[in-house]
Amino acid sequence: MNAKCPDTLDMFSSSVEDFERDNLAKNTNSIFKKVIADSYIDPKNPDFDFGGCTAYPLASPKNLNVITGYFINGVAHKYDTTTEPHTVIEKKKVAFNVGGGVLATNTNKKYLSYAIGTDDHNLFVKIAEAGEAVVYHKDIDTAYSILNDGMPETVFRLIAGFNPPQQNQDLFVQLDDSFSTLDKAGVKKTFLEKVNQLKQSIDFESFNQHQVGEVSVDRKANKVNDWQAPVSLRNDTLIQSKPYPIDELPKVVRDAILATAEYVQAPIAMAAQCVLASISFLAQGKVNAPKETNREGMPSSLFFLTEGVSGGRKSSCQKLVELPIREHERQKYEDYRKALDDWNATSKTIESKEFSQWALDNPRPTDPTSIFSDITIETLTKFYIKGIVKNASLSSDEAGQFFDGHTMKGDTAKSALGAFTKLFDDGYCQRNRASSDDNGTAYDVRLTFNLLGQRAVLAGALNDPTLRGQGFLPRFILTAPESIAGKRTHTVEFRQKLKNSHNDPRLTKFWDRCRDILKDELPVLLNESGEVPYFPVMQLSSEAELLELEFYNECEILQGIGKQYEFMQPFASRANELARRLGAVLAYFENKSEIDAEVMQSACAVVRHSLSEWFRYSDIEAAEESDSEKLIKYLVAKCKKDKTNLLQRTIAMKGAPLQIRKAKEFAPCLSELIEFNYVRLITVNRSTYIELNPTLLK
Repeated sequence: MNAKCPDTLDMFSSSVEDFERDNLAKNTNSIFKKVIADSYIDPKNPDFDFGGCTAYPLASPKNLNVITGYFINGVAHKYDTTTEPHTVIEKKKVAFNVGGGVLATNTNKKYLSYAIGTDDHNLFVKIAEAGEAVVYHKDIDTAYSILNDGMPETVFRLIAGFNPPQQNQDLFVQLDDSFSTLDKAGVKKTFLEKVNQLKQSIDFESFNQHQVGEVSVDRKANKVNDWQAPVSLRNDTLIQSKPYPIDELPKVVRDAILATAEYVQAPIAMAAQCVLASISFLAQGKVNAPKETNREGMPSSLFFLTEGVSGGRKSSCQKLVELPIREHERQKYEDYRKALDDWNATSKTIESKEFSQWALDNPRPTDPTSIFSDITIETLTKFYIKGIVKNASLSSDEAGQFFDGHTMKGDTAKSALGAFTKLFDDGYCQRNRASSDDNGTAYDVRLTFNLLGQRAVLAGALNDPTLRGQGFLPRFILTAPESIAGKRTHTVEFRQKLKNSHNDPRLTKFWDRCRDILKDELPVLLNESGEVPYFPVMQLSSEAELLELEFYNECEILQGIGKQYEFMQPFASRANELARRLGAVLAYFENKSEIDAEVMQSACAVVRHSLSEWFRYSDIEAAEESDSEKLIKYLVAKCKKDKTNLLQRTIAMKGAPLQIRKAKEFAPCLSELIEFNYVRLITVNRSTYIELNPTLLK
C-alpha cells in the first residue's frame, strides 16, 4: 500500500516528487497523470482508494513553471478487504487539492511563445491535451492576471472562452461549439492563427518587453545575460523526439530491448530497432502479412533505419541482439566449408570426360551466408536468381556504405531503388542483361534492412528527392534517438553484472525463441483448393481489424490540407501496410495463430512513432527558407555594417527583403523573431527600435 498523504495538505508543497513517485502512474500517454491503485491520499477519506482518478497539475501563481501540487478528480472506492478479490462497498465522487496552487498545464515547457487562460474546465482539458500552455480560473480576468504574474515577459498572454471578459477584451479569443470537434492539430492551428491576429491588431509599442527612457544607440545595458538563447526558426528542430513505445510491445520483445539497452548502454530506441529487425529477418521466411487485395498476402519483410552518433553503440547493439542468428550463420558456413573441401577433393578424382555429368549430379556447394553488411543490388539479385539466397538481411552499422556506395549513386540509383521496392512489395526480382549467364527471375525471396548511421551520413540521403520520390524511404521505420553519451558511467556492480549478461533471462528467453525459429522447417498450410502455398498468411482477428481500420483512417485524415502529414503523404499512406507487416512479424514471434488486438496495437504504436520521427527529422514540412529567417539575416547584416545593435523599426521595414516590406507581411515575421528571442522592441526618444540579441552579432 502506498504512503498516505500528510494530515495537513499544506505540507505537500515540500514533497511533490514523493507524491508523484508513490501515487501517480509513471508511463501514460495522457497529458494528465492517473492515480495508481492502492493510493489512500485524502486524510478526510482515509479508507478510500483513489486509484484511477485523474491528477491535474497545480502550479505556483508567481511562477507557473513550478508544479506545487495536484487537483484530484474522479471516483474513489472503499473496499471490503476481507473478501478475495476485494469487493467495492462504497463509491464517492471526489474533487480536492493535494498541495496548493493554480490549475496549469504545459506551462513548464522550455520554449513557449504564448500561454492561454480560460474560465471553462472542459476547454482547459481540451487545450491542455493539444499540448498548449493553459491556466484555469473560474474568473477569466483572474486567469489573465495569473498568466501576467506567473509567465516571463517573452511569453504572449491571451484568454479564451465562450463568454467575453469584463477586462482585457483586446486579448480575448471567442470560441464556439465547433471548437470541441477539433483534433489536437486543429486546436494548435487555431491558437497560432489567433495569436498572430491579436499581435497584428495591437500597437507594437504596447508589446515592448523592456521599456526604457532615452538611451544612446550603443547601449551598454544590452548584455548577453539579459537575453534567452535564440530558438531555431525551423519547425522540425522544435518538435521533441517522442519515446520509443516499448511499453506497447509484447513482454519477451520488450524485455530483450531493455536488457540490450542496459548492457550496451545504448538508447532504448536503437536497441528496439535491432530487436525488431532480427525478428523481421526470422519471420519473413516463414509467414506473409495480410493484404486485403491479395489472398496470398504480402511479404512480412521490414526495413529499419536508425540514426546514432559516432560511438553510439550501434555495432554493440546488433552483436548482442543477433547472437543466435550469427551463431547459426557461422555453423552453416563451417558446414559449407567442409562440404566444399570434400567436393574439391572428390572432383580431383573424377576423369575429365566424366566431370561435366558428375558436376551436374553433384553441384558445387554454395556459400549459405544470408546476412550482409555490404552488398550491391546486382550481386544480391544474382544470388536470388541462382537460388543461393532466399531469405536475406542487409544489416549494417555503417549506413554510409549503403547510401554512399556505387549502387545508390549516379545512373544506377533509380534501377537499384526499383529493384529494392519490388523485393519489399512482392518478394520478386528479375535480371535481364545482354550476354549474361546470371539472367532470370526469382520469386518468393525476402529482404530485411537494418541500417544504422550517423546524422552526417543520413541527413543528405533522407532529403534526397530521388529516394523519397520512388517511395524507397517511406518503406522504412525510422527512429532518431538523442545520444546518451556522458551518462554511461560504470560501477563495480554494473561491471560484475555485465560479465553475466549472457545468462540474463530477459535475453536468454528471446534468444531461445530465435533458435527455435531458426530450426523450424518451412511452413505448409492447405488452402481451399488443396494447394500448398509457400507462405501462410497471418490473418487479423476481428478486434485487430478494427484497430487497423482506425489507424488507417487516422493516417488518412492527417494527410489533409493543413494537417500534420500534409507534406509527407508517401510516408503516411504506407503506414497501415507497415503496421500489418510488423503485426505479422510480432504475432509469429509470439507463436500466435493470428494477429490479435494486442499485437496490432503494438505495431501501430511503432509505426506511429516512425511517422513522428519522419515528421520532425528533416525538412519534409517546408524546405525553403522562411520570411522570418530572411528578415533576421537582413537585420544582422545591417547592424554589423552600421556597427550597432539597434535599428529603427520603420527603417528596417523599408530595407527588408522585398516580399516583406509591407506592414501586414513584416509584422508577423517581426513577432516571430521576438517570440524566439532574436530581437526585442524598445523605445528611444519616442521612436520604436528593434534591438538584436547580442549573441547574433558575435
